[in-house]
Amino acid sequence: MDLSDKLKLYLVLETDYLQMPLNIFLEDIIKGGATTIQLRNKAQNIDEKLKYAYIIRDITAKYNTLFIINDSIEMAVKTNADGVHIGISDGNIELIRQNYKHKIIGYSCNNMADVNLANQYADYAGIGPYTDTLTKKDHRQILGSEGIYNINKALNIPAVAIGGINIDNADDVLKAETTGLAISSFLCKSKTPYDDAKRLMDIINERV
Repeated sequence: MDLSDKLKLYLVLETDYLQMPLNIFLEDIIKGGATTIQLRNKAQNIDEKLKYAYIIRDITAKYNTLFIINDSIEMAVKTNADGVHIGISDGNIELIRQNYKHKIIGYSCNNMADVNLANQYADYAGIGPYTDTLTKKDHRQILGSEGIYNINKALNIPAVAIGGINIDNADDVLKAETTGLAISSFLCKSKTPYDDAKRLMDIINERV
């Protein structure tokens, strides 16, 4: 598996935003081009999150789409997800790498200290935020495309840009030369997820 191909259009899923049942949304978004689905649902309790995780695992397996769990390596193992995405406050990436060598590990990067950890222990990085975002109020310093570009150049692993990305700014974000884009609210709130994913994938394929 070429991980870079799987990171082109990376959905960060918040189920509260969905305009349709989860299974229909996932089928549409994957057929439209989404290559990775990350379950975020930050505020949700574990039981509710697990319920969604098993549904996502079944559908992503059907389409050979990557399934990533946000924050919790334990939940990633329990649901047989392909990997976990963590940030600076979500656990010790070195220990997770040592104990779960078979799992894909993503790491959030906002500065060069993050880059150093990602280069040592992660399989891919999420660089951001690009701009203000609806889904994360406690975000770190906004980077813009230039800041994302500078961090991306220091990484020796593939990366997605993240944070407030939508159809209108996707082309500007891709000036940072990341492998792909991680998108949340724009796609999760879409009433036409197949069409919107396809439009984004067309932009990505033109630039990447």
